[in-house]
Amino acid sequence: MSSLHNRREFLRGGALLAVASALGFAGAFGLRRAEAADGDDVQTIVNVAATAETFACTHYYRTLTSNIRFTSQQTQYIRAALEQELAHLEFLNANGAKALADSFYFPVNTYRSAISFGAFSAIAETVFVGAYLAAARRFAELGNPLLAATAAQVAVIEGQHLALVRQTAGELPNNVALGEPKFWNTSEAAPVLEPILTGKGNSLGKLETSPVKFPGADAIHKLISKSALSPVKPFTDPSLAPGAAASATAAATPAATMAATEAK
Repeated sequence: MSSLHNRREFLRGGALLAVASALGFAGAFGLRRAEAADGDDVQTIVNVAATAETFACTHYYRTLTSNIRFTSQQTQYIRAALEQELAHLEFLNANGAKALADSFYFPVNTYRSAISFGAFSAIAETVFVGAYLAAARRFAELGNPLLAATAAQVAVIEGQHLALVRQTAGELPNNVALGEPKFWNTSEAAPVLEPILTGKGNSLGKLETSPVKFPGADAIHKLISKSALSPVKPFTDPSLAPGAAASATAAATPAATMAATEAK
């Protein structure tokens, strides 16, 4: 069965799971599921996002410490992806997010080869893109354009990951003209990923019997060693507001003049 077929079956099965068992799943993980008449609250969105990022960090860390033989270029972009996912997680945690889990189950063949890694990662990154697009939609609906724009910033990066892992799996990396809107609310992504959170379900095939724990930020920073990323501010950073730079300059000029005068 092709990895593309696996991905379609997984996402379709997940959508059915969301309808059939969302309430039980939500209760198990303390998740407030959006009802048809309303939508996710901000806390639910960031909690689901933090769970996804914790999983992604665990996955890419395990990948880099596995025996898979990657090219040097593949290793570089997987390491950069790990650093990006950790940056996302730390941003979410700093803004009140709480992951629903910190241990995860993986399909037994995930770390067998670069192709199997890429195929599974493409499934996960497809979900992540859809979840952040749903977050952007909901933040806009809630009247918070800065959070919406920040969610879009993250969705862009998850889309980069999706392209790279598809290429690792031997698939066309840029196969869509738009990010796929898999979900209307971010909380709809959580039941889709139930197998990796609970170790139950067969939509991903046979799962390992023992969960793998998030390695922690210190271990990840040690593995990354030297950052490969250029600094970029989130839209929520006050310094990006229109006129903020001019205001900061105007405020700094008198202070600098006074300091220079006093020094004479």
